[in-house]
Amino acid sequence: MARPELPLDPSAGPVHRFAADLRSLRARAGSPPYHELARQAHFSVTSLSDAARGHRLPTLAVVRGYVLACGGDVEQWSGRWRDLVAAQRRAKRVSSGKPDRKFALWLISVGVGLLGAAQHDAR
Repeated sequence: MARPELPLDPSAGPVHRFAADLRSLRARAGSPPYHELARQAHFSVTSLSDAARGHRLPTLAVVRGYVLACGGDVEQWSGRWRDLVAAQRRAKRVSSGKPDRKFALWLISVGVGLLGAAQHDAR
């Protein structure tokens, strides 16, 4: 018999909420065992159970397979996944404090230009 899934706290963040919603979708589908979902989705039991674990966001392909096997709206879930990925990227850019690549290259070019002008003036 399969081990029961560990509880998830949907308020712990968007990835946990996404995983909790995948679990809810599976429950509405009658809680089919993961080996049955794996057969229908053409993904491993581990990939599908990891998708509902909430440790990290699953790939879009795994989400689509999971949702299809549970009879959910694949396009709706794909949109949710894309929105979550976009939000994570925005949050990462903001929290990293790093300038984006174009700005960094511009800043370097300005610095090189100023250095060249200073060397020219020193002659």
